[in-house]
Formats: sequence, C-alpha cells, structure tokens
Amino acid sequence: MRFRRSALSGGTALLLLAGCAQPGTTPESEPTERRVVVTTPPGKDTLPCATTKATPRRSATAAATAGPPDESPLPSPSNEYLDEQYRGEMLQRQMRANRAFLDRHELPPAAVSGAVKCALAAEDALMPLIKKRKFDRAAVQKALAEHGLPDSTVRRPTAHDIGFGDGWTIAAWTGQACVLGWLSEANGYHVEYASRTADGGCLPAAD
Repeated sequence: MRFRRSALSGGTALLLLAGCAQPGTTPESEPTERRVVVTTPPGKDTLPCATTKATPRRSATAAATAGPPDESPLPSPSNEYLDEQYRGEMLQRQMRANRAFLDRHELPPAAVSGAVKCALAAEDALMPLIKKRKFDRAAVQKALAEHGLPDSTVRRPTAHDIGFGDGWTIAAWTGQACVLGWLSEANGYHVEYASRTADGGCLPAAD
C-alpha cells in the first residue's frame, strides 16, 4: 500500500511539473525558443570624396557639439516674478530645451576621416566660385558634384540654418557624417563637418 501511494504521488508530481513548463518547452527537451540578437552594422562612407587621399597639412572644421542639459535643481525664490536672476536662468533653460532638436554629438572615430576629406573637398568646390563670382544654385551643385559630393542639398538659408540670406546653405551626407556649409556673395564661404541633428537630418526641416 505504501508503494502504491508513493507511485501515485510521483505520477501526480510529474503531471504538475509538465503543466508548469515554460512556453516552448517540453519535459523531455530543451527550450525550443532561441533568443535573436540584432546588431546594427557599422556605417560606411558612400560619397566619392571620402575615398580620396588625405591632403597633408590641411584640417577641416568640426561643428560645435551640444553639452548635457543643466538639470541641477533651481531653488525657487520667495517671489519668482521679481527675482531677475531666477527668471533669467529659467528663460535660458527653456530656450535650451526648445532648441534641443538642433543638437549634434561627437562623431565616432571611424566617421571622422571621411568627413574631413569631404569637408575639404567642399571647400575646394566653393573657393573658385567666390573668385569667379558665381553664386547661382546650379553652379554650386555642379561644383560640389565635381568634387565628389553629388546630390548635395543647396538651398536658401532657413530659420535654423547656418549661412546668410544673400547666399546658399549646403549639406551632404557621407554615409557616416554630415558636411555643412554656406556660400555668400558678401561673406565668402565656410564648411564644417558634424553628426546629424537630434531630429535625424543633416539640416533642420525647412520653414
């Protein structure tokens, strides 16, 4: 009798264990589900300018990157409407938050070489236009394409673009970095390289 009760208890225990098995498993097998690890492939430069030889003794300008926001506590004064220092600090923090979509970050080391080469190529494209006094969009696009930056954006500066109203803002994506600049009849030209903005583009959305 003891033996029968013991066997029955053991059978009941097996049934209970089977009923509590994890989804995708059986009592006699390993779990059938397998964890899938998704990795992001490294970036790759796609513009012709990124594959040229580096120019010795020339350096390109890196765009400014954003620092971390100031999240330190700001004690509220007894009368915040009359405290000019408090109101000024609050205004600065609000303006900083409102412009966070324009923030750029440091580029990964693998992206810098191609970005520098393409920024220098863009400078070589814009410099002759200043000397020849050519400031139409077609001439700018053609010059950039001839220097390894095809399909570059060339547009009149909008509210958040770099540049001057009498000229053009330019941008190109190397595959890993942005090349940014402007050309102006009155102010010359400027080129720099950077990451995308926090919004995800080389340039902010046009007005």
